[in-house]
Amino acid sequence: MPRNVLVERAVEDALARIDGYIEGDKLYALPSAAGRAAMDGQLGHGSNSVRLASLFFVFYATVDADWDCNSIPTGIRGQHGDKRLATQLGLRSITLHNAITAFGENLGWKGNVANARLQDDVRFDTFARTLADLDPEQRVKCAEYMAAKFAESRKVVAPLPPVGDDVLTYARARRLFYSLIAIPSEGNVQQFLIAALLFVHRQRYGYEIRTYHVHASDRFDTRAGDIEEILKSDLIRAYEVTVRPDWKNRVGDFRKKMDMAGLRKYTIIASDVNRDDDLAEPADMIRFLQPYGRDIAVVDIRDFVNVFAMELSADELRRAVTQTYSYLTTPSLCGRSDIVERFNNAVEGWLDEVS
Repeated sequence: MPRNVLVERAVEDALARIDGYIEGDKLYALPSAAGRAAMDGQLGHGSNSVRLASLFFVFYATVDADWDCNSIPTGIRGQHGDKRLATQLGLRSITLHNAITAFGENLGWKGNVANARLQDDVRFDTFARTLADLDPEQRVKCAEYMAAKFAESRKVVAPLPPVGDDVLTYARARRLFYSLIAIPSEGNVQQFLIAALLFVHRQRYGYEIRTYHVHASDRFDTRAGDIEEILKSDLIRAYEVTVRPDWKNRVGDFRKKMDMAGLRKYTIIASDVNRDDDLAEPADMIRFLQPYGRDIAVVDIRDFVNVFAMELSADELRRAVTQTYSYLTTPSLCGRSDIVERFNNAVEGWLDEVS
C-alpha cells in the first residue's frame, strides 16, 4: 500500500489532540448543530471500527483540502495509518474503539478501494455528506470534538484497590511515597507524583494542574516549570521538580522562568534539601538564595509528600497514586514501560507489606 503523508499527518494530529485532552485541554468552541449531530451519530455507532474510522476521517478532512469526503484515502491501511492509530490509542488506555487493531481491514477496505464510496455506505453516508458540507473552520471544530470524546473514554486501571483510611494511614502513605520517589526514573515518577498530589488537592478549589514531559522545559524552555498551577486561565504558580545533583547551578535559569512568567514566588522541589549544607538551615538557605533576589521556595521532596500524606484523605491519596500512573502511561508525557514496571513493583511491594 503506497504511503500517503497526509494520512500519516492526520493520524499524528489526532493523537496529539487526544493527548492534549488527556492532559487537561478543554473545548472552547463547539461544532455547529449539524456537525455535532453527525459526530455524535458516529460516536454512538455499534461498530468499534466505524467509530475509529470516523475519528480518522474527520482529521483527514482537516489536512487534505482536496479530499472529496467520499473516496477512501490511499494508504489508509497499514503501520502508518489504521494500525498506528489503533495501537497508539491502546497505549493511551482509550476504550471508545474497544482495542480493535485495523479498522480499514475490518470495514472491508482491502486491496484496491478505488471504487469504494463513503456516501454510498450506510455506515458513513450521513457523516460523510455532512463533513463535505462543512467549511474548514467547522471541520477543525468537529475534529477537536471527536478527539475530546475519545480522550474522555480513557480508562486507567487503578494501581491501588479501594482501601480505606484504616489501611492507607498517614504513616503508610509516607512509606508508599518514599518508595515511589526512590525509584530510578530520570525524574519521571518524582515529577508526576508531585503533580498528582497537587492535582487531587487543588481540585478542591477549582485549580487546574498541568505537567509536561520531564525534558520539555530543558529542550524548549517555553514552560514556567515542570508543573504549572492555573486558575481561570491565569498562571498562579510554577514548580520545578528535580533529582539532579547539579540543580543548584541552575537557580539562575529558574529565576529567568519566574520572571518570564511574571511570578512573585517560585517553588523548587528537590531531593536531599534537608541534608544540604547550603540549604538545611534557614539562615544558610537565605544566604544561598540572596544573590538571586527573588522569593524562591526550596522544598525537600520528602517534606512535600509528608504534608500531602497528612492533608489528603485515603480516597484522595489513592486517586493521587492513580493519577501518577496515568501520567506515566501517557506516551506524550512518559510512556516508558520500564518506568511503569518499576512503579507497579513498588506499589505491589507496598501492598504486600500492608496485607
